[in-house]
Amino acid sequence: MSQVLAWEKTQSTLYLTGSLDRDSLMSFWDKKSPLLEHIEKIDVSGLTHVDSTGLAMLVRLKGEFQAKKQPLNIIGASDNLNTLIELYGVKSIILD
Repeated sequence: MSQVLAWEKTQSTLYLTGSLDRDSLMSFWDKKSPLLEHIEKIDVSGLTHVDSTGLAMLVRLKGEFQAKKQPLNIIGASDNLNTLIELYGVKSIILD
């Protein structure tokens, strides 16, 4: 069983903590619309685990913001998340 995914919104930053994986991300996805209003950054430094499904969610969020021509920066990626980003070839999407 995965850790709980938690989030906190402060001004224009959304902080994610815990585990972002296929078991935990639905709780966030169901509530994402109001959480992402006026957000310019997602801080992932508090994530202890991210799997490929969690990475796919970050890519999707980045794409949704780009489609609306709104800035979204994903900050605080751990070494493990950076490795996953490199392996999937999404560095230019996630960390632009």
